[in-house]
Amino acid sequence: MTHHKVIDDLLTQKKLLMITGKGGIGKTLITCALAKRALTLGRRVLVVEQSSVEQVGALLGVSGVSHEETWRGDLGVANFTPSGNFKDFITKHLMRSGLLEILVSNKIVHSFFTAIPGFAELMLLGRLYYALNLAPGRRPDLVLFDGYASGHFLSLMTTPDAVLRSGLAGPIIKQTETVKKWLNDAAECATLYIAVPEDLVISETVEFLPALADRSSVKLAALIMNRCLPKHLGDSESSGSGASDSVALGFLKGRYERQQHAIATYNKLASGSEVLNHLPVALLPELGAIEEPMNDSLVEALLGGYDGDK
Repeated sequence: MTHHKVIDDLLTQKKLLMITGKGGIGKTLITCALAKRALTLGRRVLVVEQSSVEQVGALLGVSGVSHEETWRGDLGVANFTPSGNFKDFITKHLMRSGLLEILVSNKIVHSFFTAIPGFAELMLLGRLYYALNLAPGRRPDLVLFDGYASGHFLSLMTTPDAVLRSGLAGPIIKQTETVKKWLNDAAECATLYIAVPEDLVISETVEFLPALADRSSVKLAALIMNRCLPKHLGDSESSGSGASDSVALGFLKGRYERQQHAIATYNKLASGSEVLNHLPVALLPELGAIEEPMNDSLVEALLGGYDGDK
């Protein structure tokens, strides 16, 4: 396993970090923690989600989150919606006019374009590119994209190639070529994959990551293993004050042992994988319920590292 310095290096050296993983394992929480950590490292950070249910604002203490960027000092938050991305592409990449504003706001026109396979995903990638490279005024140093769950994320990452093979022409192809070239730049863009130390998740992770590395335009930079129990919670010598404590400790001991087995399984399987063998891995501790908005102490506890001997 790799020291957590890898996280700080990514936060200070990259311009775009795309976070993905199996649903329900803490992607959004980790994305927000990374944003707050990046702020302490002196970076101007924009956190982007693409969700029908806004989540990052509550964790970061930023209200009024919308498609347009909302900034509080050097921290920005946005929810890049498909309709907003479509409108931005037309008005910011093609031309500006009052008539065009009416056109892109028309539901029938919008439905027609978003029905094209891969169009919505392409507009999202283009909007991320615009935020970092073309937007007027002061731009973010780093964009953290709280991405889709793994399967949908892989589809997103293969969209540029699919569009380039589609036979289309004109400004859409020109933008696609520009965005793909940028995503391929490992000096600026990277993907973080989130997993948890459970046998089924580990099995899926070992199978999925080589496919992601092979088919995605964005380099896979690190694996973050979330919700790792420290050893003392699984220590059989720990004693409780009653029967309920003994039951709880027994549960934690069993969970700790299962986690250690899952981590050992990952290490064994990764050693035989060209993609995974040298992939940095960071272990994050189990913190239980999280209060909103998340405070600096929580971020330090989460990203400060996990020590299996404690």
